[in-house]
Amino acid sequence: MIECKSNGAGKASIKVSVPLIVSFMVALLMAPAAMACDAALEAAVAAKSEDTDARDALARSCARAGEPAKALEQYDILLAQNATNPDWLLGKSQALVALGRPREALPLLEEARHRSPNYEDVWRLNTRALDALNEFDAADSLLLEAAAQFPQATWPAERKTALDERRLLERGTRVSADLSYEDLSGDRDPWKGASLGLDHRFGGARRLFAGAHLEERFGTRDEQLQLAFADRADGHWSYGLSADVSPDAQVLPEWSFSAEAGRGLSNDWSIAFRLRHADYAASQVDSIASSIDKYAHGFSFGYSLNAAKTSDISDPHYGHLLRAAHDYGRDSRIGFVVGFGEEAETVAPGVVQVTDTRSVSLYGLHWTNAAWGITWEAGWYEQGNLYDRIRVRLGLEHRF
Repeated sequence: MIECKSNGAGKASIKVSVPLIVSFMVALLMAPAAMACDAALEAAVAAKSEDTDARDALARSCARAGEPAKALEQYDILLAQNATNPDWLLGKSQALVALGRPREALPLLEEARHRSPNYEDVWRLNTRALDALNEFDAADSLLLEAAAQFPQATWPAERKTALDERRLLERGTRVSADLSYEDLSGDRDPWKGASLGLDHRFGGARRLFAGAHLEERFGTRDEQLQLAFADRADGHWSYGLSADVSPDAQVLPEWSFSAEAGRGLSNDWSIAFRLRHADYAASQVDSIASSIDKYAHGFSFGYSLNAAKTSDISDPHYGHLLRAAHDYGRDSRIGFVVGFGEEAETVAPGVVQVTDTRSVSLYGLHWTNAAWGITWEAGWYEQGNLYDRIRVRLGLEHRF
C-alpha cells in the first residue's frame, strides 16, 4: 500500500507497503511469456541465411506462435528458392488464411495439390479457403474430389454437411406458409387468414420477398399481393422498402407503401425508423414509427412509438409497443409483445376507425434443423369498446 499523509508541519510523508510490491513483482516474473518466433532459430537463420531447413523451422515456429505475418515473410523467401515445394506452398497458404487473405492462397493450394495430390492437409485448407470466400459451388466440387481421393477419410462428408447447412442459412431461399384464426367477442364471425411467401437472399444482407395473403373478415374476403426488398446501405445502416396491393379491398388497404431504415449503435443498441402510407377504400392513413432496442446475451428488449394520421380525423394518434425476445440455436426466437394506445383499424367493410387498443402476444420461430422451421403466435387484442380478439397463428418455414 502507498499512503500519502501530511505530518502537520506542511510536509508530506509516504508509506510504502513492501509486501504488496514484492507480491506484484513475483506475479510478473511468474506470468507466462508471450509466444513468439523461436529466438534460437532466428539466430540460426541470421547466421546462415541459405539454410532452408532452419528457415522452414523458423516459419513453422512463427505460425505456432500466432505470428502469421512473420511466417509469411519466411515462406516468401523459401518459395523464391523453390516455388513448387508443397510444404512451403501449404505454409504460405496457412499464413495467408490466418491473415484474412484466403483468395491469395487459392492458386498456391491448387499448385500444391497438383504437385502432391495425396497431401491431405492441402485439400483441407483449400476447402477452408473456399468456404471463407463463400464460394460454395467450388467447395462442393472440391469436397467430392476429396472424397474420391481419400476414400477412408470422413472429413469430406462432414465438411460438406456443414457447408450445405451454412449455405442454407446464408444463401437459402425461404418459403413460408401460415394460417391464422381470430375469435371475436359478441358472437361475431371469426377472422381467418392465410399467407404464402418466398424470401430469397442474394448474399450478405440483400434480400427480396414476394408473397400473397388472403383475409376473411365481416363476411368479405380480400386478396393481397406483397413485395419487399432489403439491403445494407453501408457498414452501419440498413434499409427496406415494401409495398402491397389489394384491388377492390373492403378490409385491407387497396395499396400501401413503406420505407424503413435502421442502424446498430455502440454497446449493443440499435435504432430504426419507418414511414408508411396506406390507402383504404374510404380513407388514407399515414404513419411514422421509431424504435430502439437493446441486445444482451441472447436477449433483446425494445420500445416502439407509432404516430399516425387518418385523413378524415384532424388529430394524430399514438400507439406504443414494448418487446422482449430471446434468440437461441440457429436463428430461432421466442418473443413477448405488449401494445397499448390508439390505432386505426378496419372495424367494418370500408370503415376505418381510430380506437383505444390493448394487446398481449407471444410469438416464436423454432428451426428443427437448417431446412425446416415452425412459426407460431398467440395473443389477445382489445379494440376499444367494439370487441376483443383471441388470435392464433401457425406456420411452416422451409429453406432450400
